[in-house]
Amino acid sequence: MILDTIDNTRLYVGLQARFAKAFEILNDKSLLHKEDGKYAFDGDSIYYTIQRYTTKPLNEGKLEAHRKYIDIQFLLEGRELLGYAPLKGLTTAEEYNPQKDIAFFNTPTDITKVILKPGLFCILFPDDAHLPSRCEVSPSGGHCRQLIGPEEVRKAVIKIRL
Repeated sequence: MILDTIDNTRLYVGLQARFAKAFEILNDKSLLHKEDGKYAFDGDSIYYTIQRYTTKPLNEGKLEAHRKYIDIQFLLEGRELLGYAPLKGLTTAEEYNPQKDIAFFNTPTDITKVILKPGLFCILFPDDAHLPSRCEVSPSGGHCRQLIGPEEVRKAVIKIRL
């Protein structure tokens, strides 16, 4: 997993042949005004979706991972918690579905938590199990302290075929 600011996309262009085109999408100011839906950019090699939703509690989800595509997630509005764990050693909750390019895994107690907000992007490779679209409320000193969300979010998810 890579987490960085949109200003640093140039640092990652050399990691994968299609990253330069994907970062063109992220740096295009018209992305902020796109309607929800799926957009083709380079056939099935690169496409992206614009999504709108309310974040859900972290403990209600399962980690996901993909085999055919790398995800680049970029929030346009709002904030969300993204859970992350290396794929190795996770227990399968739902077997891989090749039509949807997704498998689900049980979430371990020691999951890494990252807060995504506008200006940051997150690259998720096939070995990066992730739990997007989340919020978390945590007890703190007898009180519940809200860490993040639930919030309304608009997000772009770019899919890059391996």
